[in-house]
Amino acid sequence: MPVNLIDIQRKLNDFSAQARARKEKIAIRQQEVTNLIEAYADRLDELRERAGRAAELVPRLRCALPTEEPLNLAVRCPALPETFTVLAADGSQINPSRHARVAFCVINVAVVKMVRGSGQAPKIFTHSQLLDFDAVFLPNGGMISEGMVALKRDLREREALLELADDLVYPAVSMTDGPLELYREPQEVAGFNQTLDRYLEVLSVTHQRNLMTLGYVDKPGSDLIGRLLELAQLDEDELSAFNQRRRRFVGVNDVHLLSTILQNPGDRSAVFGIQSEIARRFGGDLALHFFYLNVGLPGRPHLVRVEIPGWVARDKALLGTLQGVLVEGAAMMGTRPYPYLLHRAHEEAIVSLQESEHVEEMIVAAFNQRGIPIDEKSYKQYHKDLPTQKTRYQG
Repeated sequence: MPVNLIDIQRKLNDFSAQARARKEKIAIRQQEVTNLIEAYADRLDELRERAGRAAELVPRLRCALPTEEPLNLAVRCPALPETFTVLAADGSQINPSRHARVAFCVINVAVVKMVRGSGQAPKIFTHSQLLDFDAVFLPNGGMISEGMVALKRDLREREALLELADDLVYPAVSMTDGPLELYREPQEVAGFNQTLDRYLEVLSVTHQRNLMTLGYVDKPGSDLIGRLLELAQLDEDELSAFNQRRRRFVGVNDVHLLSTILQNPGDRSAVFGIQSEIARRFGGDLALHFFYLNVGLPGRPHLVRVEIPGWVARDKALLGTLQGVLVEGAAMMGTRPYPYLLHRAHEEAIVSLQESEHVEEMIVAAFNQRGIPIDEKSYKQYHKDLPTQKTRYQG
């Protein structure tokens, strides 16, 4: 048995006691922030001014920004039009490995398209991209990181959605799993900026095609609203010394705050903007916004975060359509609500081990035809790939 369960058992009492103590502390903080939501529900100008001032003083500040809707708003789910289009994209990748015979990277994206009310079955499109060999190896001699591959995958998902933006039945909604905002590793500024520029270009064309787009975040752990309200409690001196890692309301996430407000299945919260270093690059019609949505069942709320661009956030009719599409799509998965088409896209996009090995064999064959030397698999990887069984020294 690889895990010593007796050692684990000895720690369980301390572990559970620590968990209980932490949850009790967070519950007290949560009630404080809940009270602040009610107190500041309509003081939106004051909150915007405070967030703006904090952004000038606090490097890389990250928090929510109020729009024009009260903080404690709950909007019931409207009726849907009879026909509309839904596009969902998801992707996976084969990351390059120095332990393999040849380093390569594949990004695999699947898009599922459905015209609701047409009586037609959803259509599935797959796109598999082998990255250029020169793109795998960096100028400094290293290989592209998993983080940068993930960024390229996010971009490819958006491009694949845009490629299907012709001849749509409107209104039309497109979605991906995860935030609309992009993140980067600190050491990859140059590559990130190039990817972000293309990403913003794709979002701009998506807007021109009137294709609503969103990022769907299941089980979100962000605390953007709590951060905003914490800033509102600080005076000028405290604001300039604000440390985002040592905060008064740490551990209180947005889902906990809004769970008592979004009580009915289908309810959405107020729409918020996002203050962050990256969000500043998403300007004008593409400005990043989010809201929370209860896609759960009666008595079993399940709140998700939905990220949208500014042009969708400003249009209440589009917001209502998008809200209804997500609620209906998530309900199709039963007691574990999640947009059905996103799930189908994931099923189609995932790359199996056998497929990865087959791609490697294809690359090796192509190298052999050109007389390109093939490296050995690392001995570490060789032994890992053997049938799982313990080896013992026989002396």
